Amino acid sequence: RFEERHQREVLQKEKANTELKFLKAQTNPHFLFNTLNNLYSLTLEQSEKAPEVVLKLSGMLDYMLYQCKDPKVPIKKEIDLIQDYIDLESLRYGNKLTLNFTYHLHDPNVMIAPLILISFVENAFKHGASTNLKNSIIEIELTTNQDQLCFKVFNTLPAKKQDNKKNESHSGIGFSNSQRQLELNYKNNYDLKSTKTDANFQIILNINLK
Repeated sequence: RFEERHQREVLQKEKANTELKFLKAQTNPHFLFNTLNNLYSLTLEQSEKAPEVVLKLSGMLDYMLYQCKDPKVPIKKEIDLIQDYIDLESLRYGNKLTLNFTYHLHDPNVMIAPLILISFVENAFKHGASTNLKNSIIEIELTTNQDQLCFKVFNTLPAKKQDNKKNESHSGIGFSNSQRQLELNYKNNYDLKSTKTDANFQIILNINLK
């Protein structure tokens, strides 16, 4: 019985690792598709910003494809990824978007699972700024202490979608991908809550670091 139980545990662990690899691989083309759409819009406008977008995209893909193979990465690298993504999107939206990204870390080298936080940021742009013809607001806050990580993402929603019965802020590959990665990496050690009104959407993620 001990041997059978051990074999089941090994198989379950291998299955979880395989699924995590698939989820990470899924994140890359999803992110690339959305970013290339942004780049395409800039090239149509013959924008001088296009070369800067290509340079940032190259650096981000290098990180996502080659530096995220380990189960955990320093949180400072994830912050750099989020900042590069924000910079890239800000080039597109300009004055249309009001964005604040703040972080307070007890240790920049604290280790976390990679590519979980970025999907929530991408979701805020997708369902907030990209669908709103007027001014949009996105607020991102990341804090850590010895025991816990807290990540908050807030975005306004366009008025034209107030009557949409489908909660689009929950839809799409990115959001569900992050939820599943959280379950596989931090089962029983995280809490993810979301709130939606006619005017805005917010997620609050808490992860136990110990």
